[in-house]
Amino acid sequence: MLAAACGAGLGIAGLLTYSAGIFAKDLEIAIGLSRTSLGAAFFLATVALALALPLAGWLVDRFGPRWPAFAGSLALSGGFVLLGTVVHSVAGYMSVMAGIGLLAACSSPVAYTRAVNAVFDRSRGLALGLTQVGIGISAAIVPPVLAIVVAERGWQAGYLTLAIIAAFGIVPALSLPDRRGNRLAMRATSGTATGQMRSPLFLLLLACFGMMALSFAGLLPHFVPMLREAGMDARAAGALAGLIGASVIVSRVIVGWLADRIPAPLIAATCCGLCALGCIALATGGSALAWVGAIALGTAMGAEADLIGYLTARYFGMANYGRLYAVQYASFMLMAGTGPLWVGALADQTGGYDAALWVTVAGMAISILLFLRLPTLRPGEAAAAA
Repeated sequence: MLAAACGAGLGIAGLLTYSAGIFAKDLEIAIGLSRTSLGAAFFLATVALALALPLAGWLVDRFGPRWPAFAGSLALSGGFVLLGTVVHSVAGYMSVMAGIGLLAACSSPVAYTRAVNAVFDRSRGLALGLTQVGIGISAAIVPPVLAIVVAERGWQAGYLTLAIIAAFGIVPALSLPDRRGNRLAMRATSGTATGQMRSPLFLLLLACFGMMALSFAGLLPHFVPMLREAGMDARAAGALAGLIGASVIVSRVIVGWLADRIPAPLIAATCCGLCALGCIALATGGSALAWVGAIALGTAMGAEADLIGYLTARYFGMANYGRLYAVQYASFMLMAGTGPLWVGALADQTGGYDAALWVTVAGMAISILLFLRLPTLRPGEAAAAA
């Protein structure tokens, strides 16, 4: 579990999403990157990641988690090197971001949650929560560090620092088991992966997490620019971005622990409500209540990442987990990547982020209704009951 937590934090989920906004202001000056272009680049990376994730899931199911995760870490590190050395235009930035999403897919949580799900059953929620804490720690530590590096050394040095951090991911990757899983992994519901993907329950699960990600995840890369526009300097805004990561850490442990005790869909609906309240605080209180918004966004992100793997394993078992989780996670990432695009475009059109915050509140309300339609399995109940 320690190896999985470290690997997830040093992968694409821990290093790309939470750091993108740190470079926005400097890239705008250096290469003319607008807020819309920032969102478009993040969207391209996410589309590429979504396309590559099913293949990554198949590789993990077929060969075990170790070597796919190792290759993903190397690709992620190389991508950050390219961002810091060869990018001199908006087109170049977009191309490299898309390449990172395509080639670094195996550094995503697919391999790491597969390894943990294979050996935990009754306390699976807590185990997944602790695994995902690695991403929260990365989100808490890396943005403030990068903000200092960028302020003192420039944005190129910031990306090279990210490359060094990502390269350390090969250590936990090589610590994962070099096999598909133990006997618990074979306790799965019957049916092929294709048949399970076509089931109404799988499609409803896609809608739940997709709508949630589309609604709030777009605010994450725009959080620092939002605070900079409100008058904060780069270091203060970076520190508040770190608070998002701290909230992710706490929420992942709490949500995972609760998932072993009360129905997970109710937990997800509650977290959506908290996120909506945080966006209302940001829209009405501005930078004075930015800490409330940071905590709310971190809570939503932590809950979603925990519950995707938990509900996929509980509802559908482990035989096809890699592919099923990859599709769920790809949908989540696709919607999360679309978010910065619409948030940036709406901010450019309206001259600020207030409208985007209220749209997020409406999206969270829809997400609550969708989560309440999921079957409320008792914690630890067999997947076959679904």
